[in-house]
Amino acid sequence: MIKALPVIVLLFSQFNSFSHQSSTGFSAAYNSRNNAVLIKWQNSTPGIKSFSVQKSVDNKTWDDIAEQVNNQQTATASFYFEEKQPSTGQNYYRLKSNAFNGNIEYSLSVQVVITSPENGWVMYPVPVKDLLTLDYRGTEKIPGVINVFIQQSSGRIITKLRLSSLNRLIRIPVDHLGKGMYDIRIIVEGNVVWNQRFVK
Repeated sequence: MIKALPVIVLLFSQFNSFSHQSSTGFSAAYNSRNNAVLIKWQNSTPGIKSFSVQKSVDNKTWDDIAEQVNNQQTATASFYFEEKQPSTGQNYYRLKSNAFNGNIEYSLSVQVVITSPENGWVMYPVPVKDLLTLDYRGTEKIPGVINVFIQQSSGRIITKLRLSSLNRLIRIPVDHLGKGMYDIRIIVEGNVVWNQRFVK
């Protein structure tokens, strides 16, 4: 029996380019207002027949959650998909591209940590220009020192911050960063409590 997958909404808008050999333009970020993971990417590589958004909870076993057939074989097109009601905890997303010549390529995975309302963080604005704000809106006390890391999608760490557990509003200057995609991670007592990707 064939499982019907949700259709991805096709958008034509400016977004960082996606190469099916990397995750440069593939982003996944949690939107707490509508409890959905917003997934975006742009295709500028010719010869791609279709895309599949894949999800994993362990970064090992993957399931297709949406599919988009690429009818414009040469034109640059931006794509957008919302995963409604994602699971609390760690979620991993990646993009699978299927070429007309039969080749299959995968983007690097993007981790999105979704916390319960009691210990949730919110990030704004996205895209960011000069100053990124992390806002702790949870009701639980933060149990230890807050470690914040900003890194490139390649894994190279650009910014490290160590803050008191009393900080509920963290403002991070990002005017020194070039345009592109960055991952931001919050670690408390050795545990990743929040992980997102943002665009500058």
